[in-house]
Amino acid sequence: MNYQELTPDEGSLLLQLRAGDITAFDEIFNRYAGPLHTYISMRLNGSEEADDVLQEVFIRLWNKRTAIIIHSSFRNYLYTIVQHCISDHIRASKRRKYILREEMPDQQEITPLPDEQYQYKQVYYIWRGAMDTLPGQMRRIYAMKIEEQRSVKEIAAELRLSEQTVKNQLHTAGQRIVKLLRQVQLFFL
Repeated sequence: MNYQELTPDEGSLLLQLRAGDITAFDEIFNRYAGPLHTYISMRLNGSEEADDVLQEVFIRLWNKRTAIIIHSSFRNYLYTIVQHCISDHIRASKRRKYILREEMPDQQEITPLPDEQYQYKQVYYIWRGAMDTLPGQMRRIYAMKIEEQRSVKEIAAELRLSEQTVKNQLHTAGQRIVKLLRQVQLFFL
């Protein structure tokens, strides 16, 4: 594998960044934001959300500045952060598509037909029923994540559980609810 050394300029910028120097951060942003934005836009198929992902990249860079360890080049390090941010963004987008809400959105360009509203409410009540079949703690964890939009870390801290336990409970809850919804879907076919 061909590792590139840090240029002296990059090395001093990183030392300044680790020390919390905002001008070093600005310089890094000015150097890399353009190419990173182009790459992110390409990966997200020209999505307008590239700005959000780029912002997240630099937020993570700033938040982890004291722990930066470069094994190859700073550019590779940044692109690794970009890959993680893109993956997180795609994963979050998929999750948002499947979050059910109690009520239909107030305004839509096309007003749903009464039958569609009825079907939506039926699916919602089936989902709520499936959620109610979960064991107590699993139901509480799932509700905190889905309804209260709490992070795994927040849930773990409040319930005094490990983050991995919370993740396992969420995964199992999701599997059970999807299984139940699939059974219901077969009924409606």
